[in-house]
Amino acid sequence: MGNVVFVSGCTGDRAGEVAPPRVEDQVELALENAARALEAVGSGLENVVKTFFLLTSLDDYGSVRRTETEYYERHAPQLVATPPAATLMVVPSLARPELLVQYEVVAALDRDLPGWGVTYHPEYWAGRELAYPHVPKEHPKFARSQSIGNLLVVSGCQALDHETLRVEARDLAEQCRVVLDKVRVAVEETGGSLENLVKTNVFVKDAGAVAAYREIEQAYLREHAPAVAADPPASTVFVVAELPRPEFLIEVEAFAVADAGAPCPLVFTSACHGSAITEALDSLGGVLERAGSAVGRVVKLTLLLRDAADYPRVQGALDAYFGEHQPATTVMQVSATVPPGARFQLDAVAVS
Repeated sequence: MGNVVFVSGCTGDRAGEVAPPRVEDQVELALENAARALEAVGSGLENVVKTFFLLTSLDDYGSVRRTETEYYERHAPQLVATPPAATLMVVPSLARPELLVQYEVVAALDRDLPGWGVTYHPEYWAGRELAYPHVPKEHPKFARSQSIGNLLVVSGCQALDHETLRVEARDLAEQCRVVLDKVRVAVEETGGSLENLVKTNVFVKDAGAVAAYREIEQAYLREHAPAVAADPPASTVFVVAELPRPEFLIEVEAFAVADAGAPCPLVFTSACHGSAITEALDSLGGVLERAGSAVGRVVKLTLLLRDAADYPRVQGALDAYFGEHQPATTVMQVSATVPPGARFQLDAVAVS
């Protein structure tokens, strides 16, 4: 879409081959697959502005970050000095049980395209930029935000105190406010406001926390962005197995327009759900039509499954539904769905 490239979730295997058992090898293959996908459309790994790493075990976190950094050193040094915006989550399972990682990216086709240039906004913890070599290879490394033209991408925000590097907020309500403060700062840093938000993704370990978060979010928006409180952005909840630290109760990433006065050529949807995949697809089609888009204009699809064993037959339904207009797709199992009765959720980005 214009200068924005969405890449499907890349797993740690090659077509027709069994994934290697070591997580480091799977990370290498996932990054290699993403690089090939970008090269196929005339871009490259150095143009990545946003990553979404999915793991099946939090124990692998340090190994994943080290392997990622060393791969960038060899193949995309730009991402070592100016890392992408990023979100990392632990899910119960990916499309197949042997898969340990999945790497999804958003990239620019051309970093220097007039009107679509990339801007890097660094993140700092305890005064150190979150980029190598300022922090160890096993450490988180990401931008506070990155933008491609008018699209602003904000990294997942957690309740970590950036000076003490500890989670000072222990209850959900306090963590929610810290997280929302961080989203607001990231958007305001680029000259915008919370009124520029178009989409949030909310990550929790406990589906029971969602109602409380929404209440706190609504009160926060009424205080800081009344127009958004009345007309909130699209939003999807991911109930995951773990967040990057056990003490995190919630994390929120965001997409916004850098300039609210300029048009956004993308439509972001909240997750559409159903007890059957066809029900979720029909719901998504209706949402897109009401937004002035259509199923054939979907460029990115995220499929949340209550049971990963459903994936093979679900893929057949997606093939039949989208036909030749197959969007980039990321698949994951979640610990629960919101609402609880849903077996499938579909989150989409489409061209308006």
